[in-house]
Amino acid sequence: AEGLVKAQQDIGETMGELGLAFIKLAKFETDVATFNSQRVRAADTRQVATAAVKASRFYRESNAQAVKHLVSELFLTETDLVFLQL
Repeated sequence: AEGLVKAQQDIGETMGELGLAFIKLAKFETDVATFNSQRVRAADTRQVATAAVKASRFYRESNAQAVKHLVSELFLTETDLVFLQL
C-alpha cells in the first residue's frame, strides 16, 4: 500500500514538472513565432502543458483519497483486532 502511494506521488510530481516544462516551451514558441504554423504548434504545446498539469492535480487528489481510505481501513482493522481479543 505504501508503495502505491509513493508511486502515485512520484507520478504526480513528475507530471507537474513536465507540465511546467511544456508551459515554458509554449511561452518561448509563442514569443519567437513568426509563421502561423509556429503559432499553431505553440497552441498545441499549451494544450499538452494544460493536460499535464491537470493530470498532476488528478494524481495528487487521487493519492490523497487513497491515503484517506487506507488510513480508515487500517483503523478499522486495528479496531476489529482489539474487539476480537476481548
